[in-house]
Amino acid sequence: MTGTTWHLLHTAPLSPAENMAIDEAIAGWVARGDVKPTLRFYAWAPHAISVGRFQRATRDLDRDALTLNGIPVVRRLTGGRAVLHADELTYSVILPETMPSLPTNVIESYRLLTEGVRRGYHALGVPAEFSVPLTEADREALRKPKSAVCFDAASYYELAVDGKKIAGSAQVRHQGAVLQHGSIPLSIDDDVLFDCFNLEADEKAEAKARFGDKAVSLNETLGRTVAFDEVAAAFTDGFRDAFDLTFEPLTFNEAQQQEIQELVAKYESDEWVWKR
Repeated sequence: MTGTTWHLLHTAPLSPAENMAIDEAIAGWVARGDVKPTLRFYAWAPHAISVGRFQRATRDLDRDALTLNGIPVVRRLTGGRAVLHADELTYSVILPETMPSLPTNVIESYRLLTEGVRRGYHALGVPAEFSVPLTEADREALRKPKSAVCFDAASYYELAVDGKKIAGSAQVRHQGAVLQHGSIPLSIDDDVLFDCFNLEADEKAEAKARFGDKAVSLNETLGRTVAFDEVAAAFTDGFRDAFDLTFEPLTFNEAQQQEIQELVAKYESDEWVWKR
């Protein structure tokens, strides 16, 4: 997979449904060979919570609080736990499942693709490294998470700085494509984040305290405010360096735009979002 040409796509801030629809549509085109492997960077307008494909959103989320905060919910194609997409850069990388040298093992392919993210952090001066749950207590925390929040614990080969999770990513194999996307928080508003979950007051306080010890934002790590474009450029360099890539832009034709709009309807539907 090294030494090849990929598409590079930057999209303007879009609705949650549009963002997820574009990722799924590109996965289909990549699997069919209609477009090259694609690296995409995007943001969210409005801010939103995404839940994992199999997460029980009806149990975990407080719909009244979500409405009060003006935060919509979307269900991802990938698994994992809930993420608040606010002041962040979101990335997706989409490859054909049959791509040479792409491991068939999910954890190993996750580690390989996350190398581009790791090098992107290094390009910004952030010494992010892979986390591996070493103790039985760490592994038990992954099997039985204490909260429904993604950044509450680091999984295998996620990225951390001084033991704190700095990026949250998830991967799925879908109809012949590998889709990995993730959240790179520039800052974190844990008050808004935890207000959106079904938690008693004492549970919420405990979860917030634990979260502060488990997660960190890019701004906090660097001690300065970073811009979206600066981060996108660094992560482009990270993937280029990791896989010896050249990039060319991706633009959608009329038929592709129509396919995206059809998928938007799916991601906007209560049948999909609140299916669990």
